[in-house]
Amino acid sequence: MITEDHVNNLRRVVLAQDDLVVAVLPELGAKIETLRRASSTHNVLLQPPERAHRRARYGSAFEEYDTSGFDECFPTVAASPAPDAPGVLLPDHGELWSTEWRCERDGDGLMMEADGKRLPYLFRRRLTIRENRLRLDYELVSKSENSMRVLWSAHPLLAASPGSRIFLPAEVESVLVNSSTGDRLGAHGERCAWPIENKTGTGDRLDVLPSPDAGTADKLFTERLNEGWCAFHDARTDESVTIRFDVASTPYIGIWICAGGWPLGAERKRHYTVALEPCSGRPDELMEAAQAGECWRLEAGAVKRWWLEIELNAGEPAAN
Repeated sequence: MITEDHVNNLRRVVLAQDDLVVAVLPELGAKIETLRRASSTHNVLLQPPERAHRRARYGSAFEEYDTSGFDECFPTVAASPAPDAPGVLLPDHGELWSTEWRCERDGDGLMMEADGKRLPYLFRRRLTIRENRLRLDYELVSKSENSMRVLWSAHPLLAASPGSRIFLPAEVESVLVNSSTGDRLGAHGERCAWPIENKTGTGDRLDVLPSPDAGTADKLFTERLNEGWCAFHDARTDESVTIRFDVASTPYIGIWICAGGWPLGAERKRHYTVALEPCSGRPDELMEAAQAGECWRLEAGAVKRWWLEIELNAGEPAAN
């Protein structure tokens, strides 16, 4: 069933089928605002910590808006010069989160799409539900006459509570540090052990959330993976989120763990959240990823497809 309503004067499209309810905001980057089991009241996505949903101004800093839900980061994550378009600066968290998308019914699902602003491309995403799984099928169409290098990252900010746990494939024994409060896990580009950090000598578990007043915020990346999955279990609600993805196209997971360390500024309400972010490359800045050869290269007129599935369950994550 597909219905529509509004939240803060923004169009909201709701897809409800089997055991899932999903709501998107097409005018706000096609943000997934709600993701929950039909048999539960728990929205697994972080809700706006301090600022209500409102239309975003293109090129603004992500933290100036609601910083919630599930956004798409493309063609960069951090603000970055475009490596193949001299003089073009791509904004924080990319172009799509602040762009109005087209959205229409497509059979039993939703088809959404948006055009690039500073780079020439068409980005499509189709949502469908099967039982307790949300399927996202992506298509990226280059409209460029030349090749271009780009980054894509899912950006699902999850509701969390102390003692909640992150699950990664057993092959993940260390992670790359993109940023860490006070360099406690290492400086940008260094590595630390996973899941038990050994930089500070405390032996804290990185896969178990500390209290909201820990004052930490860490962005980490796995190495290139052979297994395409990750999961999160919320201790308070005893519900879990399992994300499966196309490891051939998106071989990394970005891991954002924020326990009161962001955003900065005494007047701001600090976040308490986890984001598990299947992505096409690393680190967050496209130019740096391009120089390292860790991003997509789209040839002129190329079409790229990939997928992502999100499964919700009561209790701990299902076996992978």
